[in-house]
Amino acid sequence: WVDGELQDAAGLRRLRGKGLSLVPQSVAYLDPTMTVGRQVQGAATDRADARRRVLRQRELFARYGLDADVARMYPHQLSGGMARRVLLCCALMDDPRVIIADEPTPGLDLELAVRALGDFRDFADAGGGVLLITHDIELALRVADRVAVFQDGTVVEEVPVERFASPELLRHPFSRALWHALPEHDFAVVEESGASDEEGRDA
Repeated sequence: WVDGELQDAAGLRRLRGKGLSLVPQSVAYLDPTMTVGRQVQGAATDRADARRRVLRQRELFARYGLDADVARMYPHQLSGGMARRVLLCCALMDDPRVIIADEPTPGLDLELAVRALGDFRDFADAGGGVLLITHDIELALRVADRVAVFQDGTVVEEVPVERFASPELLRHPFSRALWHALPEHDFAVVEESGASDEEGRDA
């Protein structure tokens, strides 16, 4: 579903690279044979306005602490954190309707990670959609509207982010274990018991 409409295969093809933007998990997504600047500028769908693409690339580099000469580098010359920032720049070059961010923050220091997630939050507040896939529940809770908890590849709970204010508001034992594992809760380890009676009735 996008903008309230169920998309078929043809509709999804039209969205890819235009309406949908991806921040991939692996930095191997970057083309090793192309300079970083060309790759970031090439992520823009408006290929006619070269000057606009260059200015947007420079703006994003400045925002994420990438020096101007990084544009002339190749991916193998980047550190892991730099490569992550380049992937973020690629995703933000255009104005997509939906951003899918697959583990976008590993390798970033806390300040840059918070800034990147803040950009996703601003994008969502402006009417866009963000699907953030992450193991870092603490960062996710800073920006999410809803949280879907996966365990062994299955969604075990989907709740508004406000439910993570207290473990009593979470139904699944794994969700409660995540709450207890947050730093402000002293990384407490809890034994997973069976699902609640309510969950059993819903199963």
